[in-house]
Amino acid sequence: MTLEALMHGTPGLITAYAAVQAPMFAGLARGRAELGKYLRSPLPAAALTVGIGAAFSLLEPWLHAAAATWGALVPFTLGTVSSAAVGYIAGRLIAAKEPADSTLRRGALVDEAHVSRRRAVSASASAAVRLAGLEVPAVDEAKHFKLIGTTGTGKSTAIRELIGGALRRGDRAVIADPDGGYTARFFNTERGDRILNPFDPRSMRWDLFAEIDNVYDVDQLARSLIPDHGGSDRIWAEYARTFFTAVTTQVREAGVNEVGELYRLLVIADAAELRVLVRGTPAQPFLDEHNAKMFDSIRSVTGAAVGPLQHVAAQQAAPFSIRHWIAEDQPGVLFMPYKAGQIAALRTTISAWMRLGIFEAMNRDEAPAASGRAVRRALWFVVDELDALGQIDGLKDALARLRKFDARCVLGFQSIAQVSSLYGAGDAQTIVENCGNTLILRCSASEGGGTARFASQLVGEREVRRSAISRSWRATEFFASTTRSEHLSIEPALLPSQIEQLPDLAGYLKHASGPVWRRVTLATTAPAQPARGADAGGLARE
Repeated sequence: MTLEALMHGTPGLITAYAAVQAPMFAGLARGRAELGKYLRSPLPAAALTVGIGAAFSLLEPWLHAAAATWGALVPFTLGTVSSAAVGYIAGRLIAAKEPADSTLRRGALVDEAHVSRRRAVSASASAAVRLAGLEVPAVDEAKHFKLIGTTGTGKSTAIRELIGGALRRGDRAVIADPDGGYTARFFNTERGDRILNPFDPRSMRWDLFAEIDNVYDVDQLARSLIPDHGGSDRIWAEYARTFFTAVTTQVREAGVNEVGELYRLLVIADAAELRVLVRGTPAQPFLDEHNAKMFDSIRSVTGAAVGPLQHVAAQQAAPFSIRHWIAEDQPGVLFMPYKAGQIAALRTTISAWMRLGIFEAMNRDEAPAASGRAVRRALWFVVDELDALGQIDGLKDALARLRKFDARCVLGFQSIAQVSSLYGAGDAQTIVENCGNTLILRCSASEGGGTARFASQLVGEREVRRSAISRSWRATEFFASTTRSEHLSIEPALLPSQIEQLPDLAGYLKHASGPVWRRVTLATTAPAQPARGADAGGLARE
């Protein structure tokens, strides 16, 4: 059936079109549309006319029955009213529709549409590790990871997924473990895992003297236990390291390898005994009688750094060397678990252990083939609460070099202010920059913006072209006068307030080599890998 036949001839077609077009003009006028929309309105009016005609053709039997019952004007009235209503509503919609008021030109890319809810898959499905459900490209693994978020947002959940995948494929790890959560989930004696914590009955006994193979290793130990803290305290840390190095070297040369005796000399022994011990070393001037006050300050700094050695000396366990464990390249994980109540006693020691491991990793050959193996096991260093531990001296430089030695770091922190306070603003910035893979979870704000603003700045800015339309209308004019302007603006790709309002287990992930920040949702539970061994629950039970 032709359109003319459908509308009962040309007059009916024209009448139907007019019934749509005239109300459409009224809707455009009511919406104060610009002239261009009036000129373009015949096309949608014609399309609507055809659509209405087709709809009424389906109702033709019912319309004939209505005309026979109530009169011929009923179908005509119904068609006219329907056409007018559709035309008017369409006119209002066309008048209200505006072109996009902004267009991204360049800058940071944020994918809000894609929210990953995939859980980690088994190693048989993929050898790649995953973070927030997304595979980490192999080229990005050695570019390190930083996870930023306030407490309870999912940092540990994300790290468990990442490290779980690494361990399933045979990688090694050194984990500073707040509350023992990673130990409870992953500890496996059959794999060769080890624990270091003098308050944990499962722990090995750290053998400080076993870390010394060469004379310069004593300096590394001193730097690990007594890092710089900046400001006026820097010189006292240097003096304390000199004192520690002198005493440790003399004790070792005397054939004494007892940590308890070293602790006694560093912290308890009287000045007269020490004066004899360090004679002829750079620490000798500290023990001069007229430098008594100076030596008291030096010993105070030293005592605070080596205090945990008294707990190590009291252990009845097999000796263990961090450096030797790293160098042997055997399977396993080294856990350093600690409870909240132990952090004051263990903060400097755990940081020192982590530093020893990191710098020993950089003593390995760069080329895997040099060790006689086709492929060397990747080594992961995990510090879940970077801002809660003591300073890991040299971390910023190590991050720049570790990738050459098949090692990668995973750092989590809650507050950039605390990291800056611990490492200094410059070093903290370098640490952040050297971690190429970034997961941002909910962050808190404070005066000056806080971590939420810092995270927003990490995501970056974008250049946006914005359109502005203004209209003027006078009662004597039928058409609105429209003015359109465009301008470029630079704005944050993610506002700090958006980051503050993220729910738990949700955030934004960017891989080091990828250009896009992706909105992600973490799986509520990581793939289970029950801990195995005596009293595997340890410090924490989940």
